[in-house]
Amino acid sequence: MIGGVALVLAAGLLAAVFAVITSVFSSRDECGQPAGASQPAGASQPAGASQSAGASQSAGASQSAAASQSAAGPGGGIVLGPPGTAQQVGATEYGGPGDPSSGVIGASGANLLDLPDSYAELGGRTFQTATAMGGLPYLTPLRISWGTRSAIAYKRDIGFGGDPVDGLPRVLDLWWQLAGQLGIPYQGGLWSGPVEVERPPAAGAGDVLGQATAAPATLTVPDTASQDPGVCAPTAVEGVPVTGAGNAQLLSNGFAAAPSAAPPAVKGILAAGNQITGRPYLVGGGHGLPLSDISPAYDCSSSVEHLLYGGGLLPVGYDAPSGSLESFGLPGPGRWVTLYANADHVFMYVAGLRWDTHDAAGAGDGSAGIGWHPLIRSAAGFVARHPVGL
Repeated sequence: MIGGVALVLAAGLLAAVFAVITSVFSSRDECGQPAGASQPAGASQPAGASQSAGASQSAGASQSAAASQSAAGPGGGIVLGPPGTAQQVGATEYGGPGDPSSGVIGASGANLLDLPDSYAELGGRTFQTATAMGGLPYLTPLRISWGTRSAIAYKRDIGFGGDPVDGLPRVLDLWWQLAGQLGIPYQGGLWSGPVEVERPPAAGAGDVLGQATAAPATLTVPDTASQDPGVCAPTAVEGVPVTGAGNAQLLSNGFAAAPSAAPPAVKGILAAGNQITGRPYLVGGGHGLPLSDISPAYDCSSSVEHLLYGGGLLPVGYDAPSGSLESFGLPGPGRWVTLYANADHVFMYVAGLRWDTHDAAGAGDGSAGIGWHPLIRSAAGFVARHPVGL
């Protein structure tokens, strides 16, 4: 009898600890990131028992190439800030020269050497089942603190989990370069210890569309629907024409009309495209500005990134060339959104309508400049990618 009571008390205590941890994660602002914060990263592997699910390619000689990056913006390196005050959790590191089995490609398809500001949520083999922190959506930013340093990092990977760390639930894998920037000593992918986590202030697609709303400081466990990137966009998008057709429609003024059944993220992308349709093309135009700003001119990658931000799929500080989008999201075409990227150019289809910088498909392909184009163009030499859930 006494043993049974002790077992019940122990189970209750474990549940209470888990509740405290998950209570700091919110479904209200999962896609936001402070202006100027760093770009998302990729994969991770726990010490000992578990390995991150997405890491699959050999690290090789270039493993340390991105270790010392410091530029702001997702993909531009680690953004260090003052230590945060948050919930303490168990974490491990993975990857690096001493842990080649983890590879360099995260479950999201991102190359973690290019995106070292990455972490993995543990607990399962898919983004739907790795829920040690409540099932955070892809690219959720967290401020992670260790000692006197902290950094903003992004969920780009998942892992299987393992035993508690110093009595704390093991919920995070830190990519080795992220861990190094925090001052954590590299131990060949075997380090484990407590860190503090908190969500940074959010700015999301609401800023692009004039619909930003205040979010509560406390965070709660997201529901199942919030794991879809579509819910990160505003629930109602002002100024977006709607059509009953199954695909987006090109209007006579060059704007796009969104299918009424499209997810909010897709409507947000179309709305952001309508904002900058007809802007002049300029190599380098639009780069170096927050994605919430409207630039006088754009190039291919800056315009695509503005649209993805409008859908809540990129943080406001993201700034990268077209080649970086070859590792965006997941491989292959998507149901609603497909990017085609290479080192020289990027374009995409949104609900069947192409966003591009010129009329690449020839006569009948709409305007000659930046905007929506109705025809399908050649995708030879491009890498197809799509956002998670879209």
